[in-house]
Amino acid sequence: MKNLFKKIAILSVAIMVFGCSKDDAPSSPSSPSCVSITCLNGGVSTADCGCTCPTGYTGANCGTQVTPTKIIITKIRVTKFPNLKTDGSSWDSWAVNPFTRPDIFPVLFNSAGTTVLYEGTPAIQDSFSYGTDTFDFIPSTPIQITNTTSSYNLYLFDEDSSSAQEIMGGFNLPLYTSTTGFPTSITLGQSTDIVRFELTVYYVW
Repeated sequence: MKNLFKKIAILSVAIMVFGCSKDDAPSSPSSPSCVSITCLNGGVSTADCGCTCPTGYTGANCGTQVTPTKIIITKIRVTKFPNLKTDGSSWDSWAVNPFTRPDIFPVLFNSAGTTVLYEGTPAIQDSFSYGTDTFDFIPSTPIQITNTTSSYNLYLFDEDSSSAQEIMGGFNLPLYTSTTGFPTSITLGQSTDIVRFELTVYYVW
């Protein structure tokens, strides 16, 4: 009986050693632990195949903008305006000279046009728009826009000697949308518009 048990034990060992080839052994996984994705808007890929998003963006691939809590305007630049009124007369028609150049200044209103958020003073006197020159208005304290998804009214005025100021042109436009990113320079107006502005801005989240 002892010899029988001994033979069975030896046979079992032989089967364990010689009964399986290398081809029968389970293979170790060769696929990566994650699949890399393309990070958008300047996002940086991470070791775990995710993205580290820059300020202002979120989502798995940094493809979603985060609405800023503030837009700070540090400069309003006027790049175009009409040198004459639509009827061909001078803006300062009260002057003795039949053609006098306008004295320009911008005014930024809230969306309803009822509250002045900024008035560019002093006006730039005797201005003339050649199409390539610019006129800068830099607020002593940067303008803070807290309702960032609202539209605002930005108009250019001619300063007259009387209390009434004349509107030369302007826009009612949003300063931020959810698809335009975060440009540090916002252009208001097209080449065909009579007035154009460029705003220098930065964002706060």
